[in-house]
Amino acid sequence: MKKLKMFLLSFVLLSTMAPINTFAASLEKIPSSLSSKQWSVVIGKADGSETKNNKSKPNVFNVYSMDIKSIGNEDVNLVRIEAYRVEPNSSPDYELFTIDQGMNKLQPNFHHANFPLSVKASKLKVVITWTKKSDNGKYPRKYREQFLFEQ
Repeated sequence: MKKLKMFLLSFVLLSTMAPINTFAASLEKIPSSLSSKQWSVVIGKADGSETKNNKSKPNVFNVYSMDIKSIGNEDVNLVRIEAYRVEPNSSPDYELFTIDQGMNKLQPNFHHANFPLSVKASKLKVVITWTKKSDNGKYPRKYREQFLFEQ
């Protein structure tokens, strides 16, 4: 009778733990890339040798790099780049980083050497905001595009 109880307990524990393991590895397809008519976004391995700032921590977070390139016919100015992680069963998105014109001079191409992404994340959301160079008014119209990396 004890062996049967142990077997049933083991079976229940193993069957309830399986979804947790699948959940933690939800963004296995990164590195990857997405593109539109105007932009190409590539998520890859972190740059450089492994240092304290770009070393992954198993079961906590992985570290990636990001490249954004203007591939469209429009001559554009980047205004803002935002990255968010999306976790299952959570309504807000968690900001990873935001880069805008006030922080540094953004070019139509952008490179982020390394950023951490939680293993709990089910999606990575990248939001790009830009203006057209041909729109030289006092308040140029802004355009926005979102890229969603998911399994």
